[in-house]
Amino acid sequence: MRPVIIILALAGFTYSMFSSDPAPPTAEELHRGFMDNLHQGNYDSIPSILNSLYEGLNRNPQDAQLNADLGFVYLWQFSERGRKAPVAGIEKSIHLSNYYFREAIKYDPGDPRLKGFQSATEICQGALSKDLDQIYRGYSDAYAAIKEWPQFNKFALSLVSSQLNKNSFFFRQAINYQWELIDDCSCKSLEKAKVLRSADKVFPELIRELQKTQDPLIKRACWNTTIAPHNFEGFLLNFGDMLVKQGNFDEAYTIYSAARLSPTFAEWAYRDVLEKRITEMKENRKAFAKRPDLLVVDDDRQIFINSVFSCTGCHQMSKNEFSKSKGDELVAY
Repeated sequence: MRPVIIILALAGFTYSMFSSDPAPPTAEELHRGFMDNLHQGNYDSIPSILNSLYEGLNRNPQDAQLNADLGFVYLWQFSERGRKAPVAGIEKSIHLSNYYFREAIKYDPGDPRLKGFQSATEICQGALSKDLDQIYRGYSDAYAAIKEWPQFNKFALSLVSSQLNKNSFFFRQAINYQWELIDDCSCKSLEKAKVLRSADKVFPELIRELQKTQDPLIKRACWNTTIAPHNFEGFLLNFGDMLVKQGNFDEAYTIYSAARLSPTFAEWAYRDVLEKRITEMKENRKAFAKRPDLLVVDDDRQIFINSVFSCTGCHQMSKNEFSKSKGDELVAY
């Protein structure tokens, strides 16, 4: 038997040396492939991204990053659904996003960003199914996630709550969170009154501070990174939209205008959207205040979260930026 075993072993070794079958992509390579498509705004690539991620997950079902990536891709598919004609069953994307974020938390319970995203999808799923208990759980989990990472998860919850009636408790809370985030992102005291009184001084100083910060939590949540290259601009666009919904046009103008100060503003794919927002605030107030259809997006006049750039508004790169980013290390989510 021993010679047979040796021959078989040598045959296997020889095959492994000369076989042309490529090694399957690693979880990190699959993550990079997903992010490359998100950075280019390739919404139509979502089916192929999902296929690749599922192949990776079949090989390693307990990989937190692969589960999280599936959660993100399904969230992207739902959030920017206005890019396509209405699709029956699109709400399943939110259900699956919530499921895979839960799986990711199971395998990486120490990442508060995953908890912020999962709680947001929990709220959305509850809203779609009109399940008040599920909505309550989502908000409860969101508040817990905020305690772990305020700068990141206040934004995640505010984004979801921006769809609600402008006079509701949760919408007003979301507005307050947006003002708090400007303060939370700085080592200085930047309360609302100071920001509005001295915006021409506050925002340039804040940008310089964020560019220099060595705090990774502040850098990721408050500034532009390899994951979210226009995070700062996207935050201000969303904040401005929320203020327009309230009818606070002067405040909205201040917030929208601050996005122009970003050193990457000229590369931002949605800079023209922001300029149009500034000139159409009165028209947008009425449109943003309408009760949204949670499944069908039937026009272009949508508040940030229901727009076709609710993900790419922060994550999409220009062609020039994407070309230069090749080989750059991706920071964590």
